[in-house]
Amino acid sequence: MEQPEEALAPALAAWHIEPEKQWYLAEYLRALRNLSMFEELLSHKAYVRGGGVCRYYLAVAEREMNLHPSASLNYFLETSAIDDDSSAADACIWLAILLQNEVSGDSIINLAADAVEKAPSSEFYRCVLAENLARNGMLEQAREQIHWMRLEGYTGYSYWQACAELASAEEDDERRIWALRRARQNRNCPDTARNLGWALYISGRDALRDGDLVYSRERLQEALQTGDSTEVFVVKSDSLLNLINEFENRAAVSD
Repeated sequence: MEQPEEALAPALAAWHIEPEKQWYLAEYLRALRNLSMFEELLSHKAYVRGGGVCRYYLAVAEREMNLHPSASLNYFLETSAIDDDSSAADACIWLAILLQNEVSGDSIINLAADAVEKAPSSEFYRCVLAENLARNGMLEQAREQIHWMRLEGYTGYSYWQACAELASAEEDDERRIWALRRARQNRNCPDTARNLGWALYISGRDALRDGDLVYSRERLQEALQTGDSTEVFVVKSDSLLNLINEFENRAAVSD
């Protein structure tokens, strides 16, 4: 489902077979979003019930189409204030994601914290909260959220993404790469491969600048194996490896 061109037809077929299942509709809408087919996406708004990820995709499409006011954004705003904890928590977390680049970091944290308070057992909500705490320099609070999830036995994709975000904020490249490897093991798709590949490339590049050729080669070779030849991090990693090879060949001739 991470290849939108290939995902579109089977997602649509699955939804047609069981149209009552919003998850199938969500996968179809996700493929439309990834293909930037926003008009087609909005044409399915009548089939979206309640909030959740389907409503989120509608909100993204409305934003891309410059529809103001956004009916879906207003839905989340109104639902976040109701008494139903599960619906309000869902609305808060999608608002935290939708408004990421539009409001202050404190506001995003407050939305995510409200979602966690209303639905404390949700791994996804806590991961969104932990990531935003880490991004905003609130490292101890982020550690507390991750520690709670670890004790509860959460080891899914979102958990490892949150761990990687915290490690990045702590400038711990080794632990970040380790967490991104775990995230990819949980969900092997282009996005997780890309996240890991770039982290490996940057680590290898920095090691090369520091003169550690052995470590740099190790990281760059792993980056090469993480994506295909069209990925920018693969091209850059291959270029640096060629430089290392050229340097070592010249050094061998000099000796």
